[in-house]
Amino acid sequence: KLSIKNNHYNNFVRNFFGLLSKSDFSGNDVTTNSLIKNKGIAAYIIAKEEGIIAGLEEFSLLNSDLKLKLFKKDGDKIKNGDIILEINGSAGKILARERMNLNLIQRMSGVATLTDSLSRKSKNKPRIAATRKTLWGLIDKKAVSIGHGLTHRLSLNDGILIKDNHLKLLNHDFGKALSLAANKSRYVEIEVENEEQSMKAAKAIKKLINKNNKNMFAIMLDKIPPQYIKKIIQNLKNQDLYSNVLLEASGNINSENLLEYSNCGADVISMGCITNSAKVLNMSMEIK
Repeated sequence: KLSIKNNHYNNFVRNFFGLLSKSDFSGNDVTTNSLIKNKGIAAYIIAKEEGIIAGLEEFSLLNSDLKLKLFKKDGDKIKNGDIILEINGSAGKILARERMNLNLIQRMSGVATLTDSLSRKSKNKPRIAATRKTLWGLIDKKAVSIGHGLTHRLSLNDGILIKDNHLKLLNHDFGKALSLAANKSRYVEIEVENEEQSMKAAKAIKKLINKNNKNMFAIMLDKIPPQYIKKIIQNLKNQDLYSNVLLEASGNINSENLLEYSNCGADVISMGCITNSAKVLNMSMEIK
């Protein structure tokens, strides 16, 4: 789904950067138009630090009216001084889009690089996943996938995630919430905040599975310290509830405490920081 071959994603990228372009360009690059005649030029995008390159598919889509020569592909490791791509075409177009184009691949490469770094730190066991705490929506999710992370839900329509506010409106009836959800979606996840809620959710899930339910269930262990997650998992095993669910650790997890969570027994660790706190990967555009 996160490919420009997919019409929904293609339109999202075009519309998103169309808005950025309008706010940046406003119909006239007064500097370039004042100083330089509209002649043909060539330019390079050059890496200024090492990382994982991302955003080249989107870059090619948004600059299809220019001649591009790519020396790297999405997911490649790059180092300081590497030439990423060459652009040939109108000086007016290339210079007017310089910042937007750099923002695109710097942002996506920064997210991909951070995701890759954290995935390697956890040795992909458990897997690192994004959250919906994104700045660039599906574009950030695409960068996470390039960095070997899981995208989680791409939209509210991708699966059911029963959160605390949903449960409050159902008087914290875990069984009712899960039963209603299971009738509407194959993938159902429920958020819990402590061991008692974990057991309630797991027992309700087991009842649904025993009724030949074909859903996939997950429990999100939200803001629960890793030592307590270990205890919860052991109790799930003791009560024959462990094999029925996917377990996700989430909330306040970062690079400093990642290893503690990696060793707690969860299947997935979701981290908002990989999309809302990632640094851009430094690059520059140089005229040939």
